[in-house]
Amino acid sequence: MRITLGVTDHAWADFLRARLDLDEVNFWVPSGRNFMGRAALDEPFLFKTKSPRNTLVGGGFYAGFYERRVSEAWTVFGEANGVSEEADLQAAIQVYRARNQAPFSPDPTIGCLILRNVFFVEPLDELPQPLHWGRSIVQGKTYDSADPDWDYVQHAFESLAATPRIDISWEPKVAVEIATERYGPAALTRHRLGQGSFRLRVEDAYQSRCAISGSKVRPALQAAHIRPYAQGGEHVVSNGLLLRSDMHTLFDKGYLGVTPDYTLRVSPRLRDEFGNGVELYAKQDRGEVIHLPVQRDSLPAREHLEWHMDEVFKSA
Repeated sequence: MRITLGVTDHAWADFLRARLDLDEVNFWVPSGRNFMGRAALDEPFLFKTKSPRNTLVGGGFYAGFYERRVSEAWTVFGEANGVSEEADLQAAIQVYRARNQAPFSPDPTIGCLILRNVFFVEPLDELPQPLHWGRSIVQGKTYDSADPDWDYVQHAFESLAATPRIDISWEPKVAVEIATERYGPAALTRHRLGQGSFRLRVEDAYQSRCAISGSKVRPALQAAHIRPYAQGGEHVVSNGLLLRSDMHTLFDKGYLGVTPDYTLRVSPRLRDEFGNGVELYAKQDRGEVIHLPVQRDSLPAREHLEWHMDEVFKSA
């Protein structure tokens, strides 16, 4: 097991600490380059503030790294970026880019390092940075059992995560095992994507291409749940389709469906009620298979497609 410490501005942590409704945040990287610590999926992650504070203020679990424009990061995560307005996010990014003499861009690409199940402690409960923390560390560091600060970092995570924001409907699983109860109970977690990371993973799985229309205009694309979250569906890629906004609406309302063998179905009611859908009916008549992810574990689950065809699709 490893634990990564990421360096952040104290204002970012203070802003998010006050928003108890957020359990997923964007720990953004201004340059758009991958985080040097290279945390692995579901590994523990701690937030360390910059000098002069130099304290551990909270953490979460690593849920993936994505490169997106600032405007896209704001659309997906909003205040979970650590600011109240998109203009504030743009301004913060431009400060870092100017400092590093990066060429100006009105909407630059940044790295979106996503953390789920996040937690923050009150200022008086913050902990000092590890004893051997080097001044040359800019972005962060990943620790394992070979590091002299490992015991401290491990216990710090346990201490800070004693009261994380946990969805009580999740099945408990001890995420970090330690030999002592000195720092309180272990954090409970079950791997599940948040809404933001669900969207980004679906976009990547479908290579930013609508599964039905083939459109690659990313601002118009949306991550659709096959089985809605409110009806037992999960934020997992196998329960998602990347759809253009109009296709998404038609799918959710049952005018479009996808069979378990991934062929498009168009409800006859689309034509009967609206006199529309010629292009879609042509796709159906040709028996077209929708655009699918390359990775098998990202393919739409057949049981979810069957549920949608049985429960949502307007067959007549």
